Amino acid sequence: MNKKLLFLLPVVSLIGFSFFYKGNNISKFHNDGIETVNYTNNPPTGKTGAPGEGNCTDCHSGAVQDPDGVVFFTVGGGPGYMPGNTYPITLSTLSGVKNGFELTILDGDENFAGSFTAGDNSNVTSFGGVDYIRHSESDGVISWTFDWTAPDADMGELTAYYAVNISNNNDFSSGDEIFVGNTAIPLFGVGIEENELDKAYNIFYNKLTNELNLNYSLLKESKVVLNIQDLSGRLIEYYDFGYQSSGDYAEKLVVSNVDTDGVYILSLFINNQAFNRKVSFN
Repeated sequence: MNKKLLFLLPVVSLIGFSFFYKGNNISKFHNDGIETVNYTNNPPTGKTGAPGEGNCTDCHSGAVQDPDGVVFFTVGGGPGYMPGNTYPITLSTLSGVKNGFELTILDGDENFAGSFTAGDNSNVTSFGGVDYIRHSESDGVISWTFDWTAPDADMGELTAYYAVNISNNNDFSSGDEIFVGNTAIPLFGVGIEENELDKAYNIFYNKLTNELNLNYSLLKESKVVLNIQDLSGRLIEYYDFGYQSSGDYAEKLVVSNVDTDGVYILSLFINNQAFNRKVSFN
C-alpha cells in the first residue's frame, strides 16, 4: 500500500470523531453527521422571534416557553420613548450556568428602529437592514444592559423582540430552555391608556349590508360617540352610544346619510379622546 495512503488513514479517522471550529461555534460529529451546534457567543442573526424570523430552537431542542416571570425586559426612563433620546435597556433572567440572547426593535411595518450600543457581554451586528444585539459572553451571565437610541423621528409604537436561551451547559442542544417574548415601546406623549384604546379600535364598511362593523374597548366607564366626516371635515353622520362601562364592544351600524362612494374619516370619541380612521365606502 502507498505510504501516503497509510499516513492519511489515521488522520481521517481522528477528524471523523473530533470537533471542528467555525467562528465561535462548536459542532460535534458522529458517524451520522453533525449532532449539535452550540453558540457560546455571537449567535446568528434572525433568531429573535420577530415576524418572519426564527428563534433559538432553530439550533437547540425544546419548545418555546412563555417568558413571563422568568425573563425580564426593562427600558430605563421608559416604558415609552422620545425621538432621538438614548435609553438603557436590561434583559435579564433568574439563573442559569450559561445563558444567551438576541434582541431587535422594529416598528409596525417591521422596519428596524433606532440604534444599539453594546454593553458588557454583548455586541451589535446587522443583517438585511436590521440591527441585532446579542450575547458575546454566556458563562454565568444572567443579565445584559446596553443602550438603545430611539429613532430621530416618530415611528409610532415600536416592539422589542427577544429570545433567551437558558442552557444547562451539557455540551448538547438537549435540555435547554428557550424563552421568546416581545414588549411594546410606545411613543411618549401618547399615554399607555390612549395607546391601548387606539389599538382596540377597528372599523370597516360592508357594502353588501350597508353597515359599519365597529370594534372598540373601554378601560373605564366612558361616553362614546362615532362621527362620519368627509375629507373636508364636514359631519355626515354620527352615532351616540352614551355612557358605557368598561369592556369590549362590537357594533353593527346601519349607514343612512352616506350617498357617495369614497373615503371618509370615522372618528371614535371616548370621553375627550379622538381616534381617527380613514375608511373606504366603495
